[in-house]
Amino acid sequence: MQNPINDLRSAIALLQRHPGHYIETDHPVDPNAELAGVYRHIGAGGSVKGYPGSRILVGMHASRERAALLLGCEPSKLAQHVGQAVKNPVAPVVVPASQAPCQEQVFYADDPDFDLRKLLPAPTNTPIDAGPFFCLGLVLASDPEDTSLTDVTIHRLCVQERDELSMFLAAGRHIEVFRKKAEAAGKPLPVTINMGLDPAIYIGACFEAPTTPFGYNELGVAGALRQQPVELVQGVAVKEKAIARAEIIIEGELLPGVRVREDQHTNTGHAMPEFPGYCGEANPSLPVIKVKAVTMRNHAILQTLVGPGEEHTTLAGLPTEASIRNAVEEAIPGFLQNVYAHTAGGGKFLGILQVKKRQPSDEGRQGQAALIALATYSELKNIILVDEDVDIFDSDDILWAMTTRMQGDVSITTLPGIRGHQLDPSQSPDYSTSIRGNGISCKTIFDCTVPWVLKARFERAPFMEVDPTPWAPELFATNKQ
Repeated sequence: MQNPINDLRSAIALLQRHPGHYIETDHPVDPNAELAGVYRHIGAGGSVKGYPGSRILVGMHASRERAALLLGCEPSKLAQHVGQAVKNPVAPVVVPASQAPCQEQVFYADDPDFDLRKLLPAPTNTPIDAGPFFCLGLVLASDPEDTSLTDVTIHRLCVQERDELSMFLAAGRHIEVFRKKAEAAGKPLPVTINMGLDPAIYIGACFEAPTTPFGYNELGVAGALRQQPVELVQGVAVKEKAIARAEIIIEGELLPGVRVREDQHTNTGHAMPEFPGYCGEANPSLPVIKVKAVTMRNHAILQTLVGPGEEHTTLAGLPTEASIRNAVEEAIPGFLQNVYAHTAGGGKFLGILQVKKRQPSDEGRQGQAALIALATYSELKNIILVDEDVDIFDSDDILWAMTTRMQGDVSITTLPGIRGHQLDPSQSPDYSTSIRGNGISCKTIFDCTVPWVLKARFERAPFMEVDPTPWAPELFATNKQ
């Protein structure tokens, strides 16, 4: 029996048993832009220049097939699998420090030799980044007025000083609510930054409201996916919990009333590559985390992400798909067949909904499904509706449906003036005078489904189902093993 996945190392061990999913190299790589440049070609890093003994992992989530392998389901069933988990969370548990590998090594920031910049090889993704970033730092914090309410979210974290990080918090995020409460009281907010985790934890943490409302601890999603609770441990320097089987933990406090310019040391004007495919602007005023300690496993692995790309699509997209599937299924049972948060939209902006019209009265329900999806996931911008005979994971098939089953004057619905996402550069007033403010968008629904009364006219060519193995065994025999 294979060992269950409960951390990053057991996930890597699983991938090592499946050819084509894991590459390891000792060839030196510079964390300053070179690592990301290498990853864009082969998805691997190597020994890190200037950091003897350090290891960096990139691309763990950059494949839908790999995500399915790591979560124990079929790629086409990921939305359903993750959707069931969010409805049946398993709460985390606290374990003693003796059972927490993340605290095998401890480095306190009050040591005069402590320097985060020398301790961990935080990479820059491009030569114009604001600075080195931790790109898969899962921040854990609790409500200062009710510490039973805990949230986890991935945030943009730029290394600013030997013991300081800037932190970008999007408006409305639950940890931003916690921070504002603490700041209003003139108090720091304790946080832990958890890196190198079981993939299920990262995926679960990317759910958003209204699917996971205020007070919902997303670590419960990972607990449900693994059918065992995520283990937490008390921090060594702050009054907050950390993920016990993480590779690296940064403990610190969000300081009240302190702000820094994100690119204060580089003056590039840019932050880092964002999931829409552009280098975002450096933020002129960000909150500061004062680092109190770093703990890590022996021979720790620093896990990072290079965006944009399929890794972000997996992390953001699977919760998007699960949220939409659950909401539409509740409203129109059996109508939605599947959903894909397409990689062209970074897992957030573009949703492909596959529906099945079963009777005349189902005509028009495709539009209802699209509206439910837009209401469920506010960052969606475009939705493409297709029939059950279209492969939603094949962009050619989607475009074929758009070409042969859609007429622009009757099949496109536009919904202007709706809140979208501030990182889409087209969602700004200087792009169009119709846009009232940054992050406001015109949502668009492309109905590429066949009208019920014309279904017989749009039947696809009925090719014979055959087993092609005898004709091309080198291509198909391996897939059957």
